[in-house]
Amino acid sequence: MSETLSKPTLPTFSWIGHLKEDDRDLLSSYGQFFPGHPGNVIIEEGAQQTEVFVVISGKLEVRAKQEDGSEIVLAQVGPGETLGEISLFVPGPAAATVSAVEFSQLWRIADDDLIHFMEENHGAGNILLRTLASILAQRLRQMNPKVFGLSTYAVIDSPDLEDESPEVETAPPSAPPTEEAKSAPRTPAVEVPDTYGGKRLSTKTQIIPDMDELESI
Repeated sequence: MSETLSKPTLPTFSWIGHLKEDDRDLLSSYGQFFPGHPGNVIIEEGAQQTEVFVVISGKLEVRAKQEDGSEIVLAQVGPGETLGEISLFVPGPAAATVSAVEFSQLWRIADDDLIHFMEENHGAGNILLRTLASILAQRLRQMNPKVFGLSTYAVIDSPDLEDESPEVETAPPSAPPTEEAKSAPRTPAVEVPDTYGGKRLSTKTQIIPDMDELESI
């Protein structure tokens, strides 16, 4: 492959491919095309991640450090794939190192510039947000399908709230019943169902789903 950037354009596939040609051309002007030579580090593990990358051509390798100091290869990425998009939603340090293993053509855009593009172009921005969210969901499902399903049943602690229930006035003590009241027939107690207008007042949901059943979610 020639190690030159000849007429680089954003790919017509992947998440950017959902945009119309005019939108892709406009988006490309917000970022920068650049070459990645073999061995070049594109993203460094632990460094603050503030950019989104798209692979135009070539191949990159994703590696992560282990507790013993060694590195393992997590994945290889090629044309049309995206890196660093999670920083748009959860800014923070990169979880892995990404390097070029052959000459590659890439495009990068700063998070702030991509957000600015989406704010200025609502239609295209909506498409990008939906496709990016879909990519992240697919990656999470591939990492651990059971945990992905379990997120539907996630339980969080509720914040402590002040008791704002209305004060109930205490009725004054009633006079002791008369002899006539004692001898009067008593009305049988009626069981009040736990419903109101055909709707249950309480779901009484206390059952935790069986882990084996989550595979079907």
